[in-house]
Amino acid sequence: MTKRCPAGNYEVVVGNIGTVYEGKDCKEATGIYNDYVKISKSRHGRAGSEPITLFRNGDIEKEYYGEE
Repeated sequence: MTKRCPAGNYEVVVGNIGTVYEGKDCKEATGIYNDYVKISKSRHGRAGSEPITLFRNGDIEKEYYGEE
């Protein structure tokens, strides 16, 4: 069974980078969120160890806190 992707306005925000996605495509937003979580966990590059947040209609849908 595939998880349903609710309609809405999505935004992915990366700690010190800012908004990296803004739009209505839930699958794309979720994919970008997951990619940045992997980058954050790798602790390399500008997004390394940074918090990653996925918003839907302004509310937090998913959040990765990063590492200090």
